[in-house]
Amino acid sequence: MNQEESKKYLYFLILVLALVCMGLVMVYSASHPIAAQKFKDPSHYLKNHFIRIAIGSLLFALGAAVPYRKWARWGRFGILVSFGLLLLVLIPGPQRSTINHATRWLRLGSFRFQPVDFVRLFVIFYLADVLTRKEELLGRFKEGVLPQLLVLGVVGGMLLLQPDLGSALMLLTVAGVLLITGGVPLKFFTPLVGLVPIGILFLHDYQKVRVLKYFDSVFHGEPVSYQVGQSLVGLGKGGLLGVGLDNSIQKLHYLPEPFSDFVFSILGEEFGFLGTFLVLSAILAVILFGYRTAQRAKSKEGLLMATGITTTIALYAFVNTAVVTSLLPTKGLPMPFISYGGSFQITVLWGVGILYNIMREGISEVDEPVARRGNRKTRAAWVQS
Repeated sequence: MNQEESKKYLYFLILVLALVCMGLVMVYSASHPIAAQKFKDPSHYLKNHFIRIAIGSLLFALGAAVPYRKWARWGRFGILVSFGLLLLVLIPGPQRSTINHATRWLRLGSFRFQPVDFVRLFVIFYLADVLTRKEELLGRFKEGVLPQLLVLGVVGGMLLLQPDLGSALMLLTVAGVLLITGGVPLKFFTPLVGLVPIGILFLHDYQKVRVLKYFDSVFHGEPVSYQVGQSLVGLGKGGLLGVGLDNSIQKLHYLPEPFSDFVFSILGEEFGFLGTFLVLSAILAVILFGYRTAQRAKSKEGLLMATGITTTIALYAFVNTAVVTSLLPTKGLPMPFISYGGSFQITVLWGVGILYNIMREGISEVDEPVARRGNRKTRAAWVQS
């Protein structure tokens, strides 16, 4: 690895560190009025967030140290663990936790986490492994593609039973990107499009209402919900330069969940358009680093794992920003690196560590990147689609 490449990877680490530090600042700023009233401790949420960031940092180091191909080899075991975790969420008992009428959390002593955050990463490991091993079979639906679709169907179905439609859609979107990147012909996805209107019939009543409110807002210009309305007020107050750190009004019990799903609104209110622009630019830079790493990966496992991890960050950043600005229906999804996100931020840092591991492998002058080299049979499958 030459000196220029080393500097680029150092910039990547600096960007991630800066975003994590910004997240710590915003979590405290957005949460301390609520924490002081609820727990008599203004730093309650900051302490919890810091502990999770510390755990995520350890997993970052583990992801950076362990050769990424090993994570792919453990993918099938990870899927079995995923089934077990999602099953525990569905079984009544003290091991699961319910928040806002949704049962999506498991308890491990005093630690509470959402299994889907780990399942998402395990699915990336699994697909990176199986799409590499079965590369010769990807042009045949029954032998090469159907088993993976069944696995994804089971995972998605268990998430819908929680219910967690948003996480299911995000996970399946990432999986779809990996299947296409891995060489699965597009023609195999055509029948799945017909399942979309059928899936709408199985939405819960509150989910249908949320979708209808969204379309009503599109035609009448009204905010999707009270929460989004207050979010827009905060962003509007921020203007170009913001009202200043810790001077937000919306976090004073006007905007629900100001330190988690809607922390971006508080960021916009306190630091203005300039602050949100810089944060989104930093996240975009991390995403570009990730896709560049995927493009230059020396193995197909590296290509798929880098693509999956980066797509996860990109999707969550896009959807969170779109929700708080009323461009998408309201859905509680965290902002990578910034939100009080618990297990989500832990797994994001773990994934970024693996991404850095793939980066460090570098590109030698002899070995051509797999994304450029391609695979003749994969290309043939694309042509047939």
